[in-house]
Amino acid sequence: MTPEVLSTYPQIQGLRVAKVVKYLQQNYWVEINHPNTRLFVFEKGVDDQGKPIQIVLPSQDDYEDTPYLLSKAVNLLSVIESVSFQEIVNAIYSNR
Repeated sequence: MTPEVLSTYPQIQGLRVAKVVKYLQQNYWVEINHPNTRLFVFEKGVDDQGKPIQIVLPSQDDYEDTPYLLSKAVNLLSVIESVSFQEIVNAIYSNR
């Protein structure tokens, strides 16, 4: 499914940026400096063309595009980790 559709799921609506950031940090994603302070950017590994794989998150939960960016991040993580979208959501929620 597309991030647009996934962003309407209740699991995404309840997800918080801080939980996703913590999950990324604990799974060895590296935060990189970005000139826009409204964004967090994380990198890990490279794609088939040798470009860094990046996840872009909003810096706050209350931005209009937060659900979209969170669903996009979870979707990418599910592809990279070869698990379902729901498994990533569950891992983020259960992450301590």
